[in-house]
Amino acid sequence: MNQQLQSTPLSPVDRSDELDFIGLWKVLIEYKLLIIVFTTLTTLGATYYASTLPTIYKTEVVMLSPTPPPSLGKLAGFAGLTGISLGVSNAGAKGEQALARLRTRSFLTDYIKKENLKPILFAEQWNKETKHWIDQQPSDREAFKLLSYMISAVMDPRDKAGLVIFSIEWKNPINLNKLADITNNLVGSMNINAKQRAIVEAKNSISFLEKELEHTNVLNSQTILYSMIERQMQKIMLANVRDEFVFKVIDPAVSPEYPENNFFRKITIALFGFILSLLFSSIAVLVFERNIKNVKNNKQ
Repeated sequence: MNQQLQSTPLSPVDRSDELDFIGLWKVLIEYKLLIIVFTTLTTLGATYYASTLPTIYKTEVVMLSPTPPPSLGKLAGFAGLTGISLGVSNAGAKGEQALARLRTRSFLTDYIKKENLKPILFAEQWNKETKHWIDQQPSDREAFKLLSYMISAVMDPRDKAGLVIFSIEWKNPINLNKLADITNNLVGSMNINAKQRAIVEAKNSISFLEKELEHTNVLNSQTILYSMIERQMQKIMLANVRDEFVFKVIDPAVSPEYPENNFFRKITIALFGFILSLLFSSIAVLVFERNIKNVKNNKQ
């Protein structure tokens, strides 16, 4: 049986999309001067803005958080009932408490005054030739807020090694050589502050335990209290001989040689300014041209 092949006529290709694209392209060509001018001015504005951004340098200290001491068994339980710390708290929690205290207003304000950091924190307001403020000296509150914003600490509680990365980002510093010393000294001050607080806490605990001894005649309780006093005295002794009381520095900060990705950040801002202005101006002229055609059609 002969099969008759029926030719199916091919449907004409819908060229409306292509015609629309050509029409849009013609509109863009017609307003190309306006698009070029707007894009150029906006890109120049973005480039100027990028050039005014502060130059940022970063100093970084790598530290280890403290390791927890061995369990003290019944002694630790008895200490928990009396509200006395024997140093058996989680190492990560102890490090987090130290970092949280580092951000407090009292600690940072005292450190800023001790190191005379205001001329570095507010370099644009400081005349390094006359050694005076150009207008008005920033307040302690302003200095604290700025330094607190610059500080960053990354501590992963799941990391068994207890690694902590402490960093400070400096904007337009006047003396790059002092940045590393300031960062290292801040970590040192944090350790000293924590050590002093631990000594005061241990002395207060000893005073409390000695009073408790005066009011008990139970031999077992006296033995536990004497052991707790001995433990507190050991804490004082260890605190006095350890400079790195909370965090042990394994990689101190060094003076930064180059800014923190400053060039690439400025290039990115300028590039985004160019792309966004080109898109905006192109869409604007297309909408404008379409509105004009709609007005003409309505008049007809």
